[in-house]
Amino acid sequence: MKCISLVVHAEKLHHDAVWERVDRIVRRMARQGRHATFFVYPFRAQVAGQNISERVRVLSAMGHEVAQHTHFYAGTKIDKPEKVNDFSSENITYCLRRDFETLCQMGVTPKGFTAGAWFVNETVWDTLIELGLDYDCSVHFPKPHSPSNFSHFRWHKSASVYTNGKGSLLIMPTTCSLAERFRWGRRVIMDDSELYQLIYLHDYDLLSVKKYALLWFFLNFNRRVRFIEARVLAGQIGSSKRRSV
Repeated sequence: MKCISLVVHAEKLHHDAVWERVDRIVRRMARQGRHATFFVYPFRAQVAGQNISERVRVLSAMGHEVAQHTHFYAGTKIDKPEKVNDFSSENITYCLRRDFETLCQMGVTPKGFTAGAWFVNETVWDTLIELGLDYDCSVHFPKPHSPSNFSHFRWHKSASVYTNGKGSLLIMPTTCSLAERFRWGRRVIMDDSELYQLIYLHDYDLLSVKKYALLWFFLNFNRRVRFIEARVLAGQIGSSKRRSV
């Protein structure tokens, strides 16, 4: 194992209880010289009428990466049971640009992306290239029993480079969730020489006492393991991948 990249799909930073636990974790990591990547979905806070700009800037100031997370919902119907997905090309492009511009207005320029519900297609990748992003983590490393009934999931055993006439994008598989890391994720073997684990959780997972304790255990158990942001990992992998394209 060369390194671990811990990534957080941050959808509820505007909730004070969520932020309190996130803040405690990231400050501890920063003091130890370890950093995470936060894929921030800013639209949920906007719908709630909350401003998370200061919290996003705090994450960035502590050395954590702020990247982009976007769900492709129809309008403001983003919560169960009313939420409606709209995977049309027009809505995909609109949502990606909206969230990118929002994050830029907060003072960060995202270079990485992970899609909500792991939805990904060429429209997503083409738009990310147009926006100037460098990498996408929306594909998954295959699970021991990967479901086959989700047509919008993509399963990759190694990183690759997507190209079009305007540029290229590193496609870097997400390995597993934090809980899956303890069940089977430690046995993951990539198809190439780039050995890494990109492990994810949601910010609101930390409201669960069990999951909050699991994260603390994971960080303490891997005290000697190198933790790096996803952008650093992407830079290491992408340089060799792009030379081979």
